[in-house]
Parts: sequence; C-alpha cells; structure tokens
Amino acid sequence: MGLAQEKAGVIASIKRVPKGAGTASWGAMILLWLVYAMDANSRQMFFMVLPSITSEFKTSPELTGFLAAIITVATSLIAVPCMIWADKGGQGWMRKYRHLPIVIAYTLFTFLTGLNILTASLGMLVALQIISHAFGGAGEAIEVTSVSEWWSKERRGFALGLHHTGYPWGTLIGGLAISALLNAYGPENWRLAFLLFPVPMIIIFSIYWWFCTKKRYDAFVNHVRETGETLPALSAAQGTVVAPEGAFRSAIRNPNISNIALVSMLAIVGYFGISFWLPQYLAFVARYNFAEAAAYSVLFTITGGIGQIAWGWISDRVGRKLCLILVFAWLAVGIYLFKFSSVSLTWLICIQLFAGFAMNAPYTLLYAIAFDSAKPGSSGIAGSIVNVGIYAGGFGPLVIGLFIGAGGGFDQAAGYNYALYFISGLMVTAALITAFFTRETTGWFLKHDRALVSKASCNMDN
Repeated sequence: MGLAQEKAGVIASIKRVPKGAGTASWGAMILLWLVYAMDANSRQMFFMVLPSITSEFKTSPELTGFLAAIITVATSLIAVPCMIWADKGGQGWMRKYRHLPIVIAYTLFTFLTGLNILTASLGMLVALQIISHAFGGAGEAIEVTSVSEWWSKERRGFALGLHHTGYPWGTLIGGLAISALLNAYGPENWRLAFLLFPVPMIIIFSIYWWFCTKKRYDAFVNHVRETGETLPALSAAQGTVVAPEGAFRSAIRNPNISNIALVSMLAIVGYFGISFWLPQYLAFVARYNFAEAAAYSVLFTITGGIGQIAWGWISDRVGRKLCLILVFAWLAVGIYLFKFSSVSLTWLICIQLFAGFAMNAPYTLLYAIAFDSAKPGSSGIAGSIVNVGIYAGGFGPLVIGLFIGAGGGFDQAAGYNYALYFISGLMVTAALITAFFTRETTGWFLKHDRALVSKASCNMDN
C-alpha cells in the first residue's frame, strides 16, 4: 500500500510540472511580433510606394536602385552602438526603457517622411529614410534580443523563428493595408501611409510597455525553473547587468558571432538579390505583365514564414549549425532552379514555394547561434553585430543589376542566369564557412561537430 501511495505521489508531482512555454513567454511573443512587424513595415513602406516615388521624382532605374541600396545599407549604421548602450540599461523586462527612445526615433522619422513640406525634394526624402532605417535596424536588434530573453534557451530557435515571421508575414499584411490606402486615395497620396504609421505603433508599444513588468518576468523565470529548462541568461533573470569590459571586442573575436555576421551578409545578398531579380525576369524574359510580375514575385513569402518556424523548431533539437548548413544547401539548389521559372506558371509557383522554405530561415538560425554564444550581458551586442552583417548585404541588387547588364540587358536571359550562378555560389560559400569556422551550440549535433575553430573561441567550452 505504501509503495502504491509513493508511486501515486510521484505521478502527481510529475503532472504538476509545467510543460511547454508559459503565458508570459507567449504574451511577450505576440506583442514583440507586432512591434517587430511595425518596425519592418516602417522600412518596407519606402519600397511599397517606390513606383509612386519614381513617378513623382522622375528617377531612372539606375538611380532608383542606387538609392534603394543606400537606404537598405543604412539599416546597419547604428545597430552596434545602440545595442552597446541598450545592454547597459538591463535585460529581460528592463529592456523596454532603452527600447522606447529607439521606437520613438524610427516612428518620428517615418512620420516626417509623410510631410509634403519636408519631402518636396528627393534628397530630403532619402535623408529622412536613411535616418528612419538606421533607427529601425537598431530597433530590430533590440526586438530580436528581447524575445530571446522571454523564452528558455531550449526553445530559442522556435521562438526566434516565430518572431521573425514579422518579416515577411507582417510586411505582407502591411502591404495589403497600404495597397488599400492607395486604391482609396490614389497613388499620388503615398505620403499618407507614413503619416498614419504612428497610430498603430503607439497603441501596440503602449500595450507592450504595460505588459513588460518585473512581476511578469519573474513569473517567466519561475516557470522556466519549474520545467527544468535553461534560463536565457542569469543577467536577464536578475534584470540588471553591466556588460563586461571589452564585450564588443570579445564578441568580434568570437567566430560564432563574427563569422556568423559574415555569413549573414552572404545570405542577405542572396535574399535581396533574388527579390530584385525575380520581378524583372518575370516581366522582361518570362513576359508576364507588370501586375502579374509583381504578384507572382512574392509567392516565396508564403513558405518563407513557415520555414522560419520549422527550421527554428528543428534546430532546438538537432542543432542550429547543422540546420544552417542544410538551409544553405537547400538555397543553393532552390536559387539555381529559378532559371526554369519561365517554363510555366506551375513551375514558377513550385520553384518559389520550394525555395521559400529556406529563403527566410537563415536569419532565425544566425541570430540564435549568436545569442547562444554571447557572454552574459552582451547578447544585444552579439545580435547587433549579426544585424550589421545582414544589412551590409543591401548592395545585392546592385551586383545583380551588373550581371543582368553584362548578359545583354533586361530582355536577355543570359545575365539573369549569371546572377543565379553567383547567388548559388554564395550559398555554397556560406555553407562552407558555417561548417568549418563555427561551432554547434545545441542539440544532437553538438556532440558530433568538428570545425577549424575551437569551442573555447566560440564561448562553448562549458
């Protein structure tokens, strides 16, 4: 009888152990997803209304591409100094205090872009967008870091994957809203989208500010401990932290951060490159009309978000480095297949959906590896270095344009094929750098990983 009672007690205690993520984690996920989606839309709006801008200012394709590249690269300008500053203000729930001024900055300059008096000249429009994108990039770094600190380390891949669907799914929703706005008021009133942006942003961030309290963060910490999982960082659990002296230099010397930033740049050159390549190819080689080319060139975003979640979830179990290598191999094949996208609409859809499963996935894994490898108190710095690598790849459209020009121009398939070979080669290069110059951080592959860099150099020796 005593044995039976003891067994029943053990079973009861097991049943009391919480399973999965807690309500605090999910609440933070929903709100930070919305904040990140708004941040992404603040930057993507320029590209959404670009046809109206080019029509108003009579810019050539070459100048339009050049300005788009400058504005995109500007996203990386201040991410690192902003995150060094943000890390000093505390982690976990306390990040909201230094998150707020960054949100105010990119919201303000997005709003100013909508004022006719300020954007009557192209130069002023570009200047405002450069500033807005710069603060938006810092915002992305702190938003990604924040969500990683509201989830256990064992669930970090899934959490970052789900959160990062704010781009492309969040921007897809934003694009539909802006399309409806332009249809209602006319494409010449494109500035209206920028003027209205602060309204939902203020509402969403106010709710996030209310939610993000020490009491809720303590509830998250207690839930993680009760499940037997690993807290994202001791400093985040304590809520106050001072980044160790030389944290930035230490992060740069860590191959799991610096080499990951390099890989991030290669990945985004491919992403921006194919985003520029596809609508031109469909319009001028495959001979779809411009409306069809615009519609058919974003199909990969459907599976893009699914891939982010799936690969992040898989990486929690088998390993982030292993998944990243597989994703780059998938992309090398998928991007090469785009040369057959003019065969038929069925081929076009299938190729995009296939490639889409890996198109957005690298960024989830890249951030996760950097966070896994960061020293206590410097996760924001690690994330910002990866963020710089990502947006430094904004020159991708310029390179693709050069290949298209070298192959005979927009109407000739040769240049487009050269561009695809180049992008596929970048994906293979990224896979090799990941394989030989980074270390696995979690999952099954952790015990089987071999590389040319040591675990100690990647902060993985304990």
